[in-house]
Amino acid sequence: MLIENTIHPFSVSAEELAAWSRRPHKHNFFELVYIEKGTGRQCINDHNIGYGEGNIFLLPPFDCHSFQIHTPTRFIFIQFNALFFQKDTHQLMDYTNWFNHLHYIISTYNRLPGDIIHSAQDKALLINLIKGIEHDYRTNQDPACTIIRANMFALLNILMRNFENAFRENNPVTDKAAGDMLQYIQYNLFDNEKLRVDALASKFNLSANYVSEYFKKKTGESLKEFILKSRVNVAYSRIQHSGKSMKEIAWDLGFTDASHLSKMIKKYFPPDPQQATGNTTSCISSL
Repeated sequence: MLIENTIHPFSVSAEELAAWSRRPHKHNFFELVYIEKGTGRQCINDHNIGYGEGNIFLLPPFDCHSFQIHTPTRFIFIQFNALFFQKDTHQLMDYTNWFNHLHYIISTYNRLPGDIIHSAQDKALLINLIKGIEHDYRTNQDPACTIIRANMFALLNILMRNFENAFRENNPVTDKAAGDMLQYIQYNLFDNEKLRVDALASKFNLSANYVSEYFKKKTGESLKEFILKSRVNVAYSRIQHSGKSMKEIAWDLGFTDASHLSKMIKKYFPPDPQQATGNTTSCISSL
């Protein structure tokens, strides 16, 4: 399986294609794809679905993907990684912590093909941002441009809002308060003080003795297990595309050491038998 790498933290390109000549592949960066016109099918991992004008896809790192073009299609590709959001000598703003939080949202997002935006209003906002970013990049060829970074910040925040809405919809809770608690935990996943039982009790007007029971009753999962599994999910995502070692990630996220983190990953993310045998035919044969 070809893995496409880049040394550039950010790039934008527009291509009009009558046929997709690239084999199914993976890459080490995020890629946002906007279909300005055309029809066909998108494949990600072992699923595929039709695409059309106005569709927006997010391709996470190391997911197998490709397109099959039915009618001539104009793509706008925005490729980025964590380095683009770090503070450097050209920038006044440091988006590092914000992007680290975004890793969690993306890692919990259900990575299936299809449009990631279901709100017409958000879709219109995103399209305007994408076109503005593409125009500024093509005109200036300066990915460090403050306007481009600000627009990317806005764009990804809109995506995050849609992922969070999907997260709420896909997590079976029986009332709004439980959904609010899930989202609060998600936002404060590595803030131990805010996730203490007494802090959650105060935040959601519950008895401290009842918080864990309430969470288990509403979600079907223990509070402690949910937080641990969510933290491991973040660590697993960063291992895949942050460029840091497991030791560094374990330290950053509060795990005892790399060995402890490795054990937790094996517990919650057992090896995929298809990946272990190098089986990537499902994505190819679906086209």
